[in-house]
Amino acid sequence: MLNKVNTYDSAWTELNAALRNTEAAVGLGGAVGALEENQRQTGFIKDQLSGVERFVFQHPDHPSCYFRVQFNAKRLARFNGAGVSAPPEGVIAAHDGCFLCRDNVIWQQQGAELGYELNVNGKAFHAWMNPFPLLPSHVVVASSVHETQEWAFAPEGGQDIKRVVSDLVALAARMPNFLGFYNGVNAGASIPGHLHYQFFERPPACPIGGTAFPLEAKLRNLTSDGDIPAIETEYPVPVAKWSGDPQTISEGAGRWIDHWAALNEQRILRLTANIIVAAQDGGDVDLYFVPRDRTRPRGETMSGLVGGLEVLGEVVMSTPEERQALDGGEIDFFTVEQILASVRTPLFAELEPRP
Repeated sequence: MLNKVNTYDSAWTELNAALRNTEAAVGLGGAVGALEENQRQTGFIKDQLSGVERFVFQHPDHPSCYFRVQFNAKRLARFNGAGVSAPPEGVIAAHDGCFLCRDNVIWQQQGAELGYELNVNGKAFHAWMNPFPLLPSHVVVASSVHETQEWAFAPEGGQDIKRVVSDLVALAARMPNFLGFYNGVNAGASIPGHLHYQFFERPPACPIGGTAFPLEAKLRNLTSDGDIPAIETEYPVPVAKWSGDPQTISEGAGRWIDHWAALNEQRILRLTANIIVAAQDGGDVDLYFVPRDRTRPRGETMSGLVGGLEVLGEVVMSTPEERQALDGGEIDFFTVEQILASVRTPLFAELEPRP
């Protein structure tokens, strides 16, 4: 095993040196693209997205309003894992075999999975490619140390929301053609024990909406005012949106969400969230905050979880039953709207007086 670790460390060092040069030349997005190509060549990425189909459903009376469905049959395979589940003799699995811990990755993927070390706001992270991607250059940016995905508003505590927002904005600013999101625990997080963010490159333009996701298109003309976000309540889930330069948005959104949590004190332990971020061409950033009830992680009639991509308006389907429903014309704009509406959680609730 020692020889394998040494070989892995050598391959890691060589790849990271090359990726640092790529990032210096063309930015973090380019480094992620190069990492993606490397992981295709090693065989770690199991899906090239060639079989993915995307469907667009417009509102019959308001064609500018639309949702998407992504049919991605290979996503079912992710439940089988992409590596070995038991460590070799003499090796102890760290943190119950967490898939985002580098010490486990070495033996789980038998050298096929390599990552990229990066610094985000003074903290160390590893960028890992998703073996069953949802969209091009689907990368998981995970803390290099094993720390919880939970936020500080949970009963047992967790990440300061200011840190989460600051990390997302900093990463988005370094990847202008990418979108990213933080899925809270019970809001789409697949590995709740390890802090991570997901980013992906904007896919090719669709005939409806172009490269904009339905949430972006719906809220395109809304602007925030300092710390105060624009609030959208006509989307199936309520959304708070900030737009502006990265530092202003990072600080303002963090303060506002902290204040929001204080106003929702009596129900905050039941709440989680999706936070989505995208950098605009000019360098400004859009950030979206969607509260979620942690007792309702799944959308009505949907086999998977509702996470950041679904909140963006693109629902992922992968089962034979869902394929049959798509082919049979059983899914339309209102079906997708209802899936999202079934996890709707108000931004604010009336607080009953304390006894």
